[in-house]
Amino acid sequence: MATSHAPSAPSVVDRRILLLLLDDQDRLMLCGGCCGGWTVPQTLLAAGTGFKDGATQHLTERFHITNPRFGSLYGIHETRDSDCWEHDQKTVSRVYVVRISAEESDSFQAMSPSHARWKISELKARHRDVSPEGVALLIAGYVEGWLPDGPISLY
Repeated sequence: MATSHAPSAPSVVDRRILLLLLDDQDRLMLCGGCCGGWTVPQTLLAAGTGFKDGATQHLTERFHITNPRFGSLYGIHETRDSDCWEHDQKTVSRVYVVRISAEESDSFQAMSPSHARWKISELKARHRDVSPEGVALLIAGYVEGWLPDGPISLY
């Protein structure tokens, strides 16, 4: 008699924060070279750490941004159960827009030759080059004002 294996419920939750660092010229800070493409800064959260607290801590430790100015729009993504069968891991993410100064933008650019700052027009033209998918659309909607304040579900 053939048996089948029913996938078990995900045992681990991957909690992460993605940071859309946007300078005074509306340029998005991007990291390149480490993942085979362009991505936004991100970090995993320890269990029990709140998303905004974790974002603030990472911004302070990694980018020396001690008083982050969070935008009023943020993205929420949670893996559907049907999407995590392969790795048996659920993902819960928050995507925060953080306004940074010209000095912080220059500091980000100077951290690595693989860092870049793209204007909204370049993000729109090259949105398929940026991961995760949807980041370029989210930041364009924020800058251009056609997305409402508050949480936006990203699927």
